[in-house]
Amino acid sequence: MQAIGKVIKNLNLGKLGIESVKKEKCDVCNYGIKTTVIANGKEQISCKYCEDRKLVESLNIPTTREERALQKLMDKAQHFSQVPENLKGVKLNDYNAVTDTQKHAKQQAVEFITQFDKKMSLVLSGDPGIGKTHIAVAVANALAKKYAVLFLKSTNLLDLIKSSYNSDKYSEMDILELCRDVDLLVLDDLGAEYSKPGDSESWASDIIYKAIDSRLGKSLIITTNYSESLLEQKYGFNGKRITSRMSDNAEKIRIAGKDMRRG
Repeated sequence: MQAIGKVIKNLNLGKLGIESVKKEKCDVCNYGIKTTVIANGKEQISCKYCEDRKLVESLNIPTTREERALQKLMDKAQHFSQVPENLKGVKLNDYNAVTDTQKHAKQQAVEFITQFDKKMSLVLSGDPGIGKTHIAVAVANALAKKYAVLFLKSTNLLDLIKSSYNSDKYSEMDILELCRDVDLLVLDDLGAEYSKPGDSESWASDIIYKAIDSRLGKSLIITTNYSESLLEQKYGFNGKRITSRMSDNAEKIRIAGKDMRRG
C-alpha cells in the first residue's frame, strides 16, 4: 500500500481543477504555513494555525497563562457562590425602582457595571424587602460573564468556614483566599448571623473582618438591614474595624421603600 503522501504527489491535480499550489510562511500570524490554491480560476488561501486560533476564539477557550488562571478562578468562584434560587438570572432591568433612593441605587449599580475597575465598592442598606439583594445579584450576574465574582450571604460564608473544619476538600484558608482573590466579592445580608444575648460573636466577627479586610483596594458589594452603628454594636471589638473597611472607596446608599415581598 502506498503512503498517502506519495499518492497525493502522484495525483494529476489538473484533472481536479487545481492549477497551482503554493506554500509559504503566513504573513497574518507570522507563524503558520499559508497554503494558496488556485482551482478553476479561483484563489483559496488558508492557514491552519490561523483557522485554529479563530476556532479557539469563537469557543472562548483560554489560551494564555493569564486567561487560564482567570478561568480557573471564575470556575472556583462559581462553584462556591450561593445566589438565592429565586433571584438567579435577574437583571437590573427587572428591578422596579419606585422611590428616589431606589432609583439612585439602581443608577449607581448601572455605573458600577459599566465602569467596573476592580476597585470601586458599593454598600446598600435599608429595611428588608426593598430590593438590595436583587440589585447585588443583578450586578454579580452582569460582571460574572467576564470577571471572577463570588456571591455569598454572610451566613453562607460562616457555614462554609465551619464545614471546612471537617472537610478534606477545602480549608478555611481556601475560602478566605478566594474571598481575597476574586475580582468582586458580594457579601449579602451582612449582620444576619444568629447571635445570643451577651455574645460578643468573636468567631463570626473575626471571619467577617478577615474577609472584608482582604478586600481593601478591591471591589466589594455589601447589603445589610443594619445601620453602621448597629453593625459596630453587633460585631463588638471588630465592629468599627469592619465598618471602616467596608467603607473603603465605597458608594454607600440607604434605600427606603415598601417591602416588595408583602405586595
